[in-house]
Amino acid sequence: IRALRAAARAIGNYRLTGCVMAVTLEPCLMCTGALVHARLAGVVYGAADVQAGAVLSCLGGLDLCFHNHRVWHYGGVRSEECAQLLHEFFRKRRVETAPAG
Repeated sequence: IRALRAAARAIGNYRLTGCVMAVTLEPCLMCTGALVHARLAGVVYGAADVQAGAVLSCLGGLDLCFHNHRVWHYGGVRSEECAQLLHEFFRKRRVETAPAG
């Protein structure tokens, strides 16, 4: 969501027509909705999210018939590397936020 807002500010328009977003993890339902509303051309993601992925894993959120815009999607790009990056990120995050003592 922050990346979409930054891109919209950079081009001076919330419609990101012709833009493609690349992310490490399959977007959730809220994020797929934001991609549609931002009018992105497409999204490329690495690791599938079997718990909350709304592109293909849990729901075909970008392929719902009532959307007024279609966002193409391509998943599994460097999926193992993306999964490892996410694993390390959250491992470090747990250490940083662990209560002292």
